[in-house]
Amino acid sequence: MTFKKILILTLILTALPVSARESVNKLDYLNLDWWKNYNDEILIDHLQTLYKNNHDLKIAALKTKQSEENVRLIGSNQLPRVGFDGSLSRVLSGAQTEFGSVIIPEYSQNEFYLPLNASYEIDIWGQNYLNRKSAKKQKEIAAEQERATYIYMTSVFSANYYNLIKAEELEKTLQKIISIQSQIVSMTEKKYKSGLASINELLNEKQNLARFEQELNTIIESKKVINSELLVLLGINAEKEVEHSDFSTITVPETPDALSATIIQYRPDLISSEKYVKKAGLDVRVARRDFLPKFFLYGNIGFNAYRWNRMFANETFLSNIGIAPSWDIFTGGAKLARYRINKYEYQRAVESYEKTVLTSIQEVNDALVETKTAKANLIKSNEDFSLEREKHALAEKQYTIGDSSKLDEMRSQVNLLLARKNNIESTINNVVSTISLYNAVGGIDYTNPENL
Repeated sequence: MTFKKILILTLILTALPVSARESVNKLDYLNLDWWKNYNDEILIDHLQTLYKNNHDLKIAALKTKQSEENVRLIGSNQLPRVGFDGSLSRVLSGAQTEFGSVIIPEYSQNEFYLPLNASYEIDIWGQNYLNRKSAKKQKEIAAEQERATYIYMTSVFSANYYNLIKAEELEKTLQKIISIQSQIVSMTEKKYKSGLASINELLNEKQNLARFEQELNTIIESKKVINSELLVLLGINAEKEVEHSDFSTITVPETPDALSATIIQYRPDLISSEKYVKKAGLDVRVARRDFLPKFFLYGNIGFNAYRWNRMFANETFLSNIGIAPSWDIFTGGAKLARYRINKYEYQRAVESYEKTVLTSIQEVNDALVETKTAKANLIKSNEDFSLEREKHALAEKQYTIGDSSKLDEMRSQVNLLLARKNNIESTINNVVSTISLYNAVGGIDYTNPENL
């Protein structure tokens, strides 16, 4: 391949957008393979809508694109620059000019100068190269921050999605409880009027009813708030109910009892922090090289003439080439201050990285403890719900054979529904804890042994 072809190919590749050369499939950030563990197609559909419409994700994507263009901007310093710097002027008539015995009479004329000029900084010290490497690190940091946004937004959405399911199921359960409790209050009031119940018994039943109604109002309000948050996350500007699966279809992925500390290596904040340390180190090297002189290779070619018809004549052609050194001897301490700023920024980046490591380990451990606690609570809740069903079955038998009153049987129904209410909350809390762990480990499948 000739030098000319190589040069043309290099210029074409440089002109291409960075996104075209280093494209990333942003759909991978959603990690749909992980969310399929919940066996909820409606959730998967919502996450794909989130990918298309969510404004936070779009903002994060634009930041990444900006950093990609910044790489091109800084990389342009490694290429020569070519420009056109011509002039067209008219020399007006003036007084006669004398240079010793030489007399230049009064004259006027047109001047035409049509040059192409080129300049190129000879990167002897590799300063421009290091600047481009630093910009690439910033682009990689932006990409990790974008991935962090995807992990966070999908985790927030999914947690709210299951909380919406919980709110609706709790609403149904509380409505049943209130219906039965209203009957209990009515029957207790009749017993009180007939002298078969005390005023305290009646007041206690009314108080229970008021508490259930208050809790229902809170659940209904919470359901509206969660639904609105989900619509905003989906980028939907309309009042509608977000579709969701039924509580009975919920599936929870298995969670490990322990995780290796090395799992934090997948967290985008840790990766970003590590890359920022490297970027800050490059910036220090750039600032150090700023003390050294710079060398510019320049050249001009063009035509200069006094008449239009003589502009491109052979004798009007001119050209030059040279090297121009540039060295700032005194800048008032600006370069030294810039070097120190970058040096301190590097030290700060190292401290930030070490802090991020500790914070990452803590967050993973906290999320793992939360998952264990939620799983243990769900097991106990299932046991309690099972026992309450047995008790209610006994209460129904006792009522059937006349060994207890209808009120006792209805109170048993309320207790059974309350146990179901606790079971609903424990089930959803367990699901949400698995999502929190997914967010803490950096959006990877922690059930896969290869990632541990």
